[in-house]
Amino acid sequence: MSDTPSGPPAWLPASVGAAYRHGTATDDDLLSGRALADLTDGLRRAGAVVVSDRAPAPAVDRAAGFRHLLVLLALGIDEALRPSDPYDPVFAPANVDNVLKWGMDCPDAAYTGAAVRPDATYRIRGHRSTVRYLGFQVMSGIANAGNVVADDLDIAPDGSFEIVVGGPERPGNWMALADDASSVVVRQFFYDWDTEAPARLTIECLTAPDRPGPDRPAPAPDALSPAGVARQLTAIGAFVEASVAFWLDIEESGRAQGVNLFRPPVTRTDIGGAAENVTVWGSWELADDEVLLIELPPPEALYWSISLGNYWWETIDYANHQSSLNGHQAVVDDDGVFRAVVAGRDPGVANWLDTAGQRHGAMICRFVRADAAPVPTTRLLTTWQLDVALPLGTARVDAAARADAIARRRAAVRRRFPR
Repeated sequence: MSDTPSGPPAWLPASVGAAYRHGTATDDDLLSGRALADLTDGLRRAGAVVVSDRAPAPAVDRAAGFRHLLVLLALGIDEALRPSDPYDPVFAPANVDNVLKWGMDCPDAAYTGAAVRPDATYRIRGHRSTVRYLGFQVMSGIANAGNVVADDLDIAPDGSFEIVVGGPERPGNWMALADDASSVVVRQFFYDWDTEAPARLTIECLTAPDRPGPDRPAPAPDALSPAGVARQLTAIGAFVEASVAFWLDIEESGRAQGVNLFRPPVTRTDIGGAAENVTVWGSWELADDEVLLIELPPPEALYWSISLGNYWWETIDYANHQSSLNGHQAVVDDDGVFRAVVAGRDPGVANWLDTAGQRHGAMICRFVRADAAPVPTTRLLTTWQLDVALPLGTARVDAAARADAIARRRAAVRRRFPR
């Protein structure tokens, strides 16, 4: 490669946006075609991983792998094309959504964020609305540098609130900006997809060293930099290659501890996890005649969920498949245990987790502000063993009820994501 951008790690989508102003590429790297060659070389090397011994061999898993390269390419291009000025921030919808999936994103979530700088002060204004969980997080690159949950804020009777971010500590709703703060991320997790409404949020820069007041004139836009475009082309290729390697390393590490089971709870604030969000990761692998029975006593929690992903750490299409369930959607048996069945074909139980034809993948439980983070137990069964293993009172659904549930999921996801 002709350029190695600094800033966020290469496996993070934000590395592409940051690359415009960081690195050593010159105008000639763009005009000569070297930067474009960097992009295509990175894509080619990532494609070689998809067909290597590190990846599952079934055609459906390979197809998911190559489609994932398109997703990564789209994420990188989106980062390159969307402006992000920390002195003129906006809470824009994140590029990760129900189509562009990355890093086992939460199926119940709408993510937004804004770039910030530690030498500035910001004000977030909003209305709490009815979304189940609303969390604000200051990020230093990929690391968590501070969290606030909306339920802990001083909120007016009409649901409105303000948060000052950065500057000297002050009473009331305030968040510190670390010396290397780079963004504010907002997570909204929906429980009842049919009725909960998202929060309404804005962010503005109050003070900055070169723009001391709210009436500052907008700066003139810079001319397009050929060197900056070169750096971003190179960064896109590096991102696609590094992201495939990063999540594949995590999946391989997990599978080395066992398949069709969950591992101990973790709070991965080092790679962007919220401090109040404890996760339990696992890996699954099923033959055509196999199902995985998952049993979990749900804790008392603000939010909990379980979801499936493919081998490339994309959540399985949760709009058109019931590949996830949260604490509102799940049916808990009379003995207080949540039982879900991971299967490629509908087993007729309410808590079906649909693999959508995938043969290998990841799975994750999320527990937000929970009194425990239980590790689910699992049993690998053949399809004919399932009815014997389930309690007599297990909730069942027929084809019409399943079709209605999927139609409601699809409609809710379309409302959540405008594009």
